[in-house]
Amino acid sequence: MKTGIINIFSFLSLTWVFSCQSFDPTEGIPNAAVAVAQINPQRAFFNFQQLATATFEFSLRGEDFGRNVPVASIEVWIGYNNPARVTLTTAMNNCGVGVPTSTGCLPGAALAPLPSRIVVGDRLFRTVTQLPATVTITAAEAAQACGIDVSRLLLNDTFLLKFAVNTADGRRFDLFNDGICDESRAQVGDCRLVARVRN
Repeated sequence: MKTGIINIFSFLSLTWVFSCQSFDPTEGIPNAAVAVAQINPQRAFFNFQQLATATFEFSLRGEDFGRNVPVASIEVWIGYNNPARVTLTTAMNNCGVGVPTSTGCLPGAALAPLPSRIVVGDRLFRTVTQLPATVTITAAEAAQACGIDVSRLLLNDTFLLKFAVNTADGRRFDLFNDGICDESRAQVGDCRLVARVRN
C-alpha cells in the first residue's frame, strides 16, 4: 500500500514538473554596443573665470560586452541646458542621483534630466571614428555648436553631450536603458555627459 502511494505521488510530481516547463525557444539578448566615456578630472568643467580658454575633455571608447559587435563610430551630440540657474551645493557637485542622504548628498540632485535622449535642438558636434579617442571641447566651440555666444554663458549653465553608437554591421544605437545614463549607478556605458560652467 505504501509503495503504491509513493508511486502515485512520484507520478503526480513528475507530471506537475513537466507540465510547468516550456519547451518553446526563448529569445536571446540581442548583440549591442554602448559608448563609455571617462572625464579628465583636470578638465571636468568650463571655468567661468576663463571661458575664452576653458576646455572640457574626456576619453571615449565603444563597449560590446564581448558580443563581437565592433563599434565603427560614436556620434557626439550637444545641447545647451539652462535649468533654473540654481546655486549648486557641494552635494550636487560631488554626488550623483540616487546616492543615499546618509552620505551627505541630496536626493534627486540631478544636474541633467534623465533619460537622455537625442531631441530636437540637439546638434551633431562630432563623429569619432578612431576609437579609443580623447575628445576636447572648448567653451567657445560648445556655445557656437548650440548657436549662442560664449559671452552669454552664466554660472550653472550646462551642456549635455549625448552619444549614438554606430556598429560595423550598420546598426545605430541611440536609445539606452535609463540606468546607463546615470553614472552614479556605476554601470558600464554612458549615453550622456554633463559639462558645467562653474568656478
